[in-house]
Parts: sequence; structure tokens; C-alpha cells
Amino acid sequence: MYGARALALTIAMLCGAVSVPGSSRRVADDTLIASVVLLERAVNSIDQPRADYAQILRGVAAAWPAGGRNDVKADLETFLTRAPGAGADFKCSPEFVRYRARKELLRLKDVLLDSAPQPAHPEMCYATPFAIDMSRPPASVEIYGYDFDREEFQVLLMDDFGFADITSSVVQRSHYHLSVSFRPGGNGPQLSSKSQRLAVTLSHIIQHAVPVIQSDTLLCDSRVEDVKGRTVEYDPPAIDRARPFDGSSAEIIANATLDYASNGIDATLCLTAVDRGGAGGAISGCAAQMIYTSGAERVIEQMLGGLHDDVTYLRTAKTSSSMPGLKTGPVDRWTFPLKGPAAIRTRKTRVVSTAVGNCISPIAYLEAKAHGALSPETIKRLDPLLKRVPATVKALRPRFAPD
Repeated sequence: MYGARALALTIAMLCGAVSVPGSSRRVADDTLIASVVLLERAVNSIDQPRADYAQILRGVAAAWPAGGRNDVKADLETFLTRAPGAGADFKCSPEFVRYRARKELLRLKDVLLDSAPQPAHPEMCYATPFAIDMSRPPASVEIYGYDFDREEFQVLLMDDFGFADITSSVVQRSHYHLSVSFRPGGNGPQLSSKSQRLAVTLSHIIQHAVPVIQSDTLLCDSRVEDVKGRTVEYDPPAIDRARPFDGSSAEIIANATLDYASNGIDATLCLTAVDRGGAGGAISGCAAQMIYTSGAERVIEQMLGGLHDDVTYLRTAKTSSSMPGLKTGPVDRWTFPLKGPAAIRTRKTRVVSTAVGNCISPIAYLEAKAHGALSPETIKRLDPLLKRVPATVKALRPRFAPD
């Protein structure tokens, strides 16, 4: 992990290694390269288990180059200000905030590289209760996530025939906490025997749904699927096209992440490399590639295995470099040729996929049961169905569930 002092030293060394007195453009390019390296190193640090994202981001802000872009530094400081503090009414795991912090670091790197940066979108991570039992209906559902104030969202109460938009009844307690109250017989949202799910949507796409358990709701089919290893290649562009990148003597900083949404898995490979000799050129960027899809009517709920890997090393020979990934990570082997695209080979892994429909996933059912959201009658009816669920699935909790 890089503290503020270590990151500042990295910047001083980098700029000192490649700066050319008397050239304002060269100094500006050196500052850009230093800023990109700083962010890439921070991504590698934040990917470590139990990393302190706040310490890492504060270290980046403290080590920010004097001539670096102030808007990027300001965005880092804004993220730190908006992140839920100790004791905040926030029910998601620390891993979720690290996940969002990593996304922010990569977004800011895209800003620096003018590489089509995407705005931060609202995202949901947990709900209490995690499922609504109509034999024990809750007075409210508390929805947790991030950046709910950044973009317009909708909250829908869905059934077999359509949906009711209840967004106007949602109370936004903070940018990471929404509250939906139900008032039987009143003017607000009302659950009924036809309700199937409470959904949070963005741009008409469901981001997350809280299932509603009716008297005839069954457990969804969940299964473990094998995912073969895949090769992902990427040849990052030069940061400054006027300064060619040689690569024979270069510091290479790379990281790889697997992420899943809906029924697909993406592998993202990011790489920054800086010449330590010659013209002092540098390359940097990220590329994402889909490496797996489950069935069209299924959703991936979990990946079994590590999602992150990274490597930093100094190449000193005019040869290609190849090395194994971490045993706990998704990368089986890294390859960095002297010319041409870098590559990773992912490990074989497994995922848990669940059928989509008017049913409740075993993981969601067990989460709601563990937190007392279900009636004894519902538990008596659904518990016997767990016999058909693989033991691996029954041992899991929802992604980003609180510790």
C-alpha cells in the first residue's frame, strides 16, 4: 500500500527521471505521466484485501503533482467527502466502497488520458429487508447504494401485468440511502397479492430488485457453472505521441479485474508503462472484454474465486516478459512483449447463476431468513426446497452484504 510520503517520492523520482529543463511542453507531459502513474499505483493498492481506500485516496491527493489537473484532484477529494463515514446509516460491506473507489480512480485516469471518461452512475448494493415476505410485510424497505443524487432513477413496484412508478414516494435520506414506506389503505405505495418485486431502475434498466415472496413463490433454480480460461490482449496508446515508447527498459504497472452484471462476465486489463531510458515515453489505458455469458434467462449472482490481480516490475532486458499471476487472483499468466499487445490468461473459475422469474434466489432467501424478515410459515414452506440447492450456493451471501 502506498502512503502519501511514498507516493510523493514516486512522483519526484518519475518527474526527475524524464524532465528536460527549458521545455514547458516536456514538463507538462512529465506531469501528466506522473499523474497517470500515481492513479495506476493507487488502483493496484486498492485491490489488496482489506485495503484502506480512504488512506490510499488521501495519499494520492497529498502526492498530486503541483502542475497536475486540479479538477481531477478535486474529484478525488469530493469522493472522500461523500463516502459514508464510521457510524453512518450504511448497510453495505466495506468492499462496496472500495469497489466504487477503484471505479473512480480508473474514471479519473480516463479523464487525464482523454479516453471517453464515463460519469459515475447510481448503483445499489443492499436492501433491508433483502426480500419482502407478504405474510410478514415490512413497513418500509431501506435501499443502500451510491450516487443516487447523480442521475435520475426510478423505483418501480412490479407485478405480472406491469408496474407502478412509486419514485415520488421515495424518501432520499442521503446520496447512499433511499427509503420506501408502505401505507396499507393509504395514499402511498401498497403491496398486494400480485406484487413480484421492488425494482430500482436507471435509464429503464433494472439495476437491482427486491423480491416479493407470495404464498406460491418458490426458490429459483441456482447452479454452479464452470468458466474456462480466456486470453485478453491490449496494446495501450502512447500518452505523448511525440515521445516514442521503447519499452526495453520500462517500469510496468498493470492490473486485471473480473466483474459481472446480468448474465455476463467482463475482464478488464489496465496497464501503464514508462520508459526509464531513451525518450522517456509512456503508454497507458484499459480494455474490457466479455469472457463469459450464462443463459439468457439467468443472472450471475457470485463468482467463486478472486476478482483482482496486479503486477509492478522494472524490465531491464530487450525481451518479452512473462510471469504467473497471484494464486488467489483471476490471472493465470501475464505476458508483456517488447512490441505488440500485452496479455493475460485468466484462470478457470466457477460462477453461481440463478434463473430469472417469479421466484426467489436461494441466496436472497437465506439472507432474508438470517435477518428475521420471514414468517415461520414461509420458512416452513421453503426450507425443504433447499435440499435441491447445491451446498456451495447455500454457503454464499449476496455480493456487498454487510460483514
